Amino acid sequence: MGRLTRAGALLAGAALCAAGCGSQHADSASNPISAVTPPSITAPAITDSAQLQARLLTVADLPPGYTRLDDGSPGNGATPQDRSRTEPPECAKVLAAVGEQFAGASARGAAGYATADFASVDIDAASYPDNGAAQAFSAVQDLLRRCTAYSGTDADGVAVDYRVSALELPRTGDASVAFQVRTTSEGMTLYSSAALILVGSTVAQLAETAPQPIDSAAFADLTAKQAQRLQDRPVR
Repeated sequence: MGRLTRAGALLAGAALCAAGCGSQHADSASNPISAVTPPSITAPAITDSAQLQARLLTVADLPPGYTRLDDGSPGNGATPQDRSRTEPPECAKVLAAVGEQFAGASARGAAGYATADFASVDIDAASYPDNGAAQAFSAVQDLLRRCTAYSGTDADGVAVDYRVSALELPRTGDASVAFQVRTTSEGMTLYSSAALILVGSTVAQLAETAPQPIDSAAFADLTAKQAQRLQDRPVR
């Protein structure tokens, strides 16, 4: 089950805090995602997944209240009775790990964190040989522009609608693009802010999801921290 399928499943739990989860924002799907052209890649690929994993943010880099998910990756928990589906089917890959969206990675890493009030932070990264990172960066963007509005069901067969739009954030890394996803089901909404970051031969994706709109300034700071880590620089 991918990040957004998991988000759909969390909507039922998020209903418990509906009274205190903030106001519903207007639909921003009319704000299209502009294409960002990645530079040519000259940096050598990372070939050790443990080395790449070590460059992802840890719980110490996040706000208080986050704990690491046991498996260290987003989307665990699908069951044989999973009735989730997405129309069009290709849009099920929105927010899937970069390495799942574009093959050929020489190393991959992932980390997932969550709070008791249904907020989560998911990070994944993939390094590619030759110019593969630039191709992966472009491929993920292409999918986002094709999937600005789609629908489906969660694991229990409950209808879920998705809206994808641009998110204005400062550029970070060698290239970056930010976007937001609004997941709605049975009157409840989850908000996701995400950033795709290219640093050298590595493409990373960071997504924060919560029952209330994400604070853009705080998310931009988190994105900048992840870019620093990919550059193998200490996080300030």
